[in-house]
Amino acid sequence: MLIHLEQNHFLLDLNSFFTTLAYDHSTNNMIFENATVDLSQLPTISGVEYKKLDRAHLRVSYIGTVLFFGILAGAYSLVFIFSDLRHEVPIVSYAIAAIILFWFLLSMFLVAKQYKVEGYALRERDILHKKGIIFHKHVSIPFNRVQHCEVKQGPIERIFGLKTIEIFTAGGQSSDLSISGLKDTDAQLMKEFIINKTVEDELI
Repeated sequence: MLIHLEQNHFLLDLNSFFTTLAYDHSTNNMIFENATVDLSQLPTISGVEYKKLDRAHLRVSYIGTVLFFGILAGAYSLVFIFSDLRHEVPIVSYAIAAIILFWFLLSMFLVAKQYKVEGYALRERDILHKKGIIFHKHVSIPFNRVQHCEVKQGPIERIFGLKTIEIFTAGGQSSDLSISGLKDTDAQLMKEFIINKTVEDELI
């Protein structure tokens, strides 16, 4: 089960936490219990130490951003050159160019901010991941919910020796958690650790 954490709220497996069964020896019956839980007594993630992504991931993100806006600027330049737009409404043409430039500079700034915020923590029973600049997002995936995990590597990541690990908790084409910016050895070790923990949980 994928558990989403917002800010400092730590949600547990509700089925196992809130619902319990007690045995009544006098009547030989199972008694259903569903006690009220005090939210102040729940554990928090404020003390978790997150590990930052590899520094090379920042360069990969910069390169990806530059390539995207390079293609965008090239396409707009062709339209600008071979159309009558610059003659008919030159103000609009230059305004669009200014918007693209501003969007590029803002994206480069957000890439740096995102790198400072994003991190992960590998624990005995789950893996945590946080990201987000304006809207902070915390995700926790218990290992007993993991179906499988994959390690992927894009062309730019390959240049810097980085990989991305993707974790799946249910059937489907998309992963429930994707963490980029991992060193090659760290990604492989993490994958093996998660798979071993998944097997151990299945045997229990």
